[in-house]
Amino acid sequence: MLGFMDESGSPGVANSEEDFLVASLVIFESREAADKCSASIERLRKRLKLADNYEFHHSRNSNRVRDAFVELIHNFEFRIITISIKKSGWRSHASYQNLAMYLVREIVARYETMKILLDSNPILYKELEHQFKVAKSNISAKMVSSQSDNLVQLADYVVALTSRKLKGSAKAIKQYRHKKANIL
Repeated sequence: MLGFMDESGSPGVANSEEDFLVASLVIFESREAADKCSASIERLRKRLKLADNYEFHHSRNSNRVRDAFVELIHNFEFRIITISIKKSGWRSHASYQNLAMYLVREIVARYETMKILLDSNPILYKELEHQFKVAKSNISAKMVSSQSDNLVQLADYVVALTSRKLKGSAKAIKQYRHKKANIL
């Protein structure tokens, strides 16, 4: 199993009732499935005439790029585990420590082994490593730059769509519930 993770909405005081701390883990059953998806993301970059090092980062991409990326990812089979904490109701619980604890509990309950690459976040990484040790699991995590990994960029899109869906964005809800959706 291979997993790719990103998070959104740093802990702290909520600015609104819709603020969430969210983490999504995109899981591929095999290296081949992950490689196939990554190669398609590379081809999308070329098709859209983007630079080879262009980062698919939901919050920084144009609507044209976002729509093309979301359409593409619906063609691939992967699973997700998403944890979201509503910050306004859980201020004392909206921490990376609790987020890691909830994530590890869900991951360990479903998978015996997995290698996880997560977008650079030293605090969340440290908490995940600690929780995996406490759980005595065979799951490992490693930080990488999202710019250097297409599938961490995929995780960025999944977490962004999830966060926007939770906030009630009609477009995110529609994209999340795509006719071929496999990210629900």
